[in-house]
Amino acid sequence: MGLVARVVEEAGIATVLVSTGRDLTQQVLPPRSVFVNFPMGNPFGRPEDKAMQREILLEALRLAESAVEPGVLVDLPHDWGEDFLTIMDLKAELDSSKGI
Repeated sequence: MGLVARVVEEAGIATVLVSTGRDLTQQVLPPRSVFVNFPMGNPFGRPEDKAMQREILLEALRLAESAVEPGVLVDLPHDWGEDFLTIMDLKAELDSSKGI
């Protein structure tokens, strides 16, 4: 999505990505992004949690207004509320079960 954001920005439209993959976002360096430490596929939080979804959206929009340099990545302070496995965790478990 970071590459798409750059093309959109070239057309004069400001973008902000909401990311659940900080390492990938750092590599691609989209123009502006916020990171939430949530499971992949849940960048705005849990289903039906309208208050959190709205808060994350507003924080992303504030970044669109306030960012003064390209490539800014802001870590948002939200907590998923319970442990979850990352893709790397799942890969390690799979490798372990295969004896790798």
